[in-house]
Amino acid sequence: MSPLQDQRVRELLISVAILLASYLAARLLSFLFGKVLASAARRTASTLDDRLVGAVKRPVTYALFLIGAYVAAHRSPLPAQWKARTDQALFVLSVLLITLALVRAYSILLTWYTTESPRAEAGGLGVEFGPLLSKLGSLIIALIAGITILEHMGVKVESLIVSLGVGSLAIGLAAQDTLANMFAGFALMLDRPFRIGDRIQLASGEVGDVTAIGMRATRLKTIDESVLVIPNSVLTRERVVNQSQPTPHVTTRVDVGVAYGTDLARARAILLDAALASDRVDPKRPPVAVITRFGDFAVHLRVVFWPRTFGDQSLATSQVHEEIYRRFGEAGIEIPFPVRRIVTESDNEPKQEVAP
Repeated sequence: MSPLQDQRVRELLISVAILLASYLAARLLSFLFGKVLASAARRTASTLDDRLVGAVKRPVTYALFLIGAYVAAHRSPLPAQWKARTDQALFVLSVLLITLALVRAYSILLTWYTTESPRAEAGGLGVEFGPLLSKLGSLIIALIAGITILEHMGVKVESLIVSLGVGSLAIGLAAQDTLANMFAGFALMLDRPFRIGDRIQLASGEVGDVTAIGMRATRLKTIDESVLVIPNSVLTRERVVNQSQPTPHVTTRVDVGVAYGTDLARARAILLDAALASDRVDPKRPPVAVITRFGDFAVHLRVVFWPRTFGDQSLATSQVHEEIYRRFGEAGIEIPFPVRRIVTESDNEPKQEVAP
């Protein structure tokens, strides 16, 4: 065997040894991930570190093996052309592994932040927009990886970016309304004027409970059990009243008239007792009874109370009305009808008629 052939065999054996050593190092690292790091992560209260270790375990161990393969390929007696192709293949595989690890870690961190972190809220907008943010983040990571691979292979990315920009402009002009609703959805996510489950009132007068906040539109469940779909751009452009904030209580008023000569202090006490008699009225906020005005045929009173939630408002109002009617009847307090006094020229004695 010639000295040149002997050197090639020696280089080949060194390359194989490096490749075998990198494989053993990858297996050892995998063992450390599976035993040491995973065991340490299980001892913590949070499950975030457990999922992160499981997500990056394989990509990291494979990346270590690829590093050894890269070193082994460059020491091997392969032709320069084969080395260049092997170098490109290993670079592409390394970028793909790093991309996979980043996508997994980003998805886990986003899920933890929107559902389990101390700042997460049950049913909040973060939960609603979590899948969208996960897709956008994964797409951005994949685009960066693709550009990196193309740049390494000598492809001019600038011209491709210009072409994509022109195409994006054409698509944006053709889908202005859709893009406006999407950006409005992001504005709702950042500004947070309402959350899922809140009851809101639109500028047009419709009232409903927010059931879903999507990328294009928001859905409301109205009081009559129908679904109202509103584009997000409408919600950011027009006035919206959030009846659930700062508290779910809704100020409710019941007006009633009593006959002149009635003991007004007693009538006001009955109104207060009638409001507190309903189990749908919040007892922590005492009701208020006031005299509003003197009418033509009655003294007008008003009782103000607060139902426990906005969903209890209708039934609470009905119960308070029934209780007022019953208690007024037991106390002998009259709720008068409108009365007209008619005086004729032929008869100076006035006549009373009950208005229809």
